[in-house]
Amino acid sequence: DRALASGARGRRFKSCRARFPHQTPSVPRPKISAVIFMARKPSHPEGQKVAATRRTAFWLKVVSVIAAFAAFLLWRGRTASSPASNSNDGNSASQPHPAVNAFDGQRAFDLLVQQVNFGHRIPDTEPSRQTQQLIAQKLQDAGAQVLRQEFTVTYRGTTYRMANVLGVLKGRSDRKVLLCAHYDTRPVADQDPDPANRNKPIPGANDGASGVAVLLEIARVLKTHQPPRTVVFAFFDGEDLGDVGDGGMFFGSKYFARNLTVNGVNLRAEMGVLLDMVGDRDFRSTDETFSRQFSPQVVDGILRAAKVLGYGGLFFQPPAMSIMDDHLPLNEAGIPTADIIDFDYPYWHTLQDTPDKCSAETLAIVGRTVLQWLMTL
Repeated sequence: DRALASGARGRRFKSCRARFPHQTPSVPRPKISAVIFMARKPSHPEGQKVAATRRTAFWLKVVSVIAAFAAFLLWRGRTASSPASNSNDGNSASQPHPAVNAFDGQRAFDLLVQQVNFGHRIPDTEPSRQTQQLIAQKLQDAGAQVLRQEFTVTYRGTTYRMANVLGVLKGRSDRKVLLCAHYDTRPVADQDPDPANRNKPIPGANDGASGVAVLLEIARVLKTHQPPRTVVFAFFDGEDLGDVGDGGMFFGSKYFARNLTVNGVNLRAEMGVLLDMVGDRDFRSTDETFSRQFSPQVVDGILRAAKVLGYGGLFFQPPAMSIMDDHLPLNEAGIPTADIIDFDYPYWHTLQDTPDKCSAETLAIVGRTVLQWLMTL
């Protein structure tokens, strides 16, 4: 089991992702008579001159204070209307960033379909290698430095050659943010309603292809909208190979977390976002408790970004669930990472996890929200 729900929404649980499912006191007013008494003119000429001098000085002070206040207001107005020089390049976090509208949900959906058409992306198979090539090409097209991590895994007597495909896209700062997803698909449809199908591999349209599609479209957008921070893209292999109970999952993210330097490039990020199962037509991401525990600042940032775009009710929504996923090795390695995942997906780990269960609109919602968060850091 991979998740434990507290009042789950309902349809099914993942068997491989362990479910841990005032009154203000009155202030006495000054006595007006005393003020009037102090302001009365003296009864002799010399006193009148002194009083006049005092009155002039008083009014000069008043005028100077008013002038200073007006100058302050003018400065504030100019500051608010002029381009900012901070990290978000003049775009307020309370307004949609221009990069948001550049995200094309249909492009992302086409990438999802392309992956499914390769076939089952089980580790160490030809469809897996074709997916690696697609990811690397799209990252290169976006201007990213492409890297690979190759490693072998032996699980239940079978040895698999696996590979993480990585991309580093330069931002205005060297400070790094991690965006990641897994690209492999499960070799068995263990949750299929038909027992005869439970040893067959899944298509993995939502569980696998959706996160990859969103990240590749984000990379394309960032080619023309430089982010405030350098982005590390990580596409993990071997997330869904076996069962969590005997260590048969998250192979790629575990390897990445232990090896954060590749070809002399330091890939350690200050924070990250994991996308998993983000294509469901009926999308609403789960309120994932490990994310809130280990990366509350990322969760809060995603929620703010979603609210700006009008998607506030679609992210980190109850019921709360503790989901074992690729973000756990990253959090353990000191990279606070939040998991955006819609765990209420009836076609999970079945042969019905096909593109028609996903939508370009959902991919756009997720991609634009992540972009809004990223571009306003």
